[in-house]
Amino acid sequence: MIILATLALCLSIACPPALLINTSLLSQKFQQKCVQILPRNSQEQQSLSSLLCGEKITESELQKNLQRTSLIHIFVISGSHLILLDELLGILRIPLFVRFIVLGLYSLAVGWQAPAVRALLGLFTRSFLQHWRWSFPADLTVLITGLLTLILFPAWWNSLSLVMSWCAALALCWPSLLRIRAPVVRVFLAQISIFLFMCAPLWGLGSLHPLSLVYNLILAPVVSYVLLPLAFLTALVPPLASVFDQVMAFFKDMLSIVAEPIVITKGTLPRIEILWLWILFWHVFMHFLRLRLWQGRDSR
Repeated sequence: MIILATLALCLSIACPPALLINTSLLSQKFQQKCVQILPRNSQEQQSLSSLLCGEKITESELQKNLQRTSLIHIFVISGSHLILLDELLGILRIPLFVRFIVLGLYSLAVGWQAPAVRALLGLFTRSFLQHWRWSFPADLTVLITGLLTLILFPAWWNSLSLVMSWCAALALCWPSLLRIRAPVVRVFLAQISIFLFMCAPLWGLGSLHPLSLVYNLILAPVVSYVLLPLAFLTALVPPLASVFDQVMAFFKDMLSIVAEPIVITKGTLPRIEILWLWILFWHVFMHFLRLRLWQGRDSR
């Protein structure tokens, strides 16, 4: 609680806007370099740029189908990109200090977007807490990370992408909160939680549909564990571009088929203040649920 109180106090002494302005300007150069190093022999150049460099999706049909299936938050730059890259670097036994440098440079290369920066600070927060052997529940770690992000970049109080990233990270804490160990059950619960937590920030965007829960269970792992790693490998080994093109074409075909039953109906987006109250509600609820379920039981 002392740490949380300190972070809350620091919110009133937030960093000046110049920090975000300078990093955003610097990131434009890095993002251009990211696009330039991608292989030119790929027929899915635009998809590669979106997946790896945070470029906007210009292919209208792909964007529409991703929105209809609620998969767009996974396809575009999100915290999962940095987490996957960190896992790959960890497998290669890259030292932690070097990994943070690589992840920091990659955050600049994808446009210094709020989800990527929040994920970067999240990895830093977890490493810091582990170094000092401070045990924090996953949802409190997400809270600390989010507050730290807002301290450094207060302009992101109005960022819908930060809200969505925060909600997704908080949703993924449920398996840990309920202490579920079975991998299949953990994945299923995580996807249900993401669907529930995303209801508020996606309200009015036309992405809410019961079928999207099924699609996230089936197709989200394809994006996270097939398309994204293959895109990274293609950037490192250009001859793999033909393989990426075939997999991406197959994914687009599947996406067109499963998105067909869904009709997008856009409405009015909730005010950003309402979304912050949504996040606050879930943090409070998860905290008291944890006390209810587990307080005093760990010592038995």
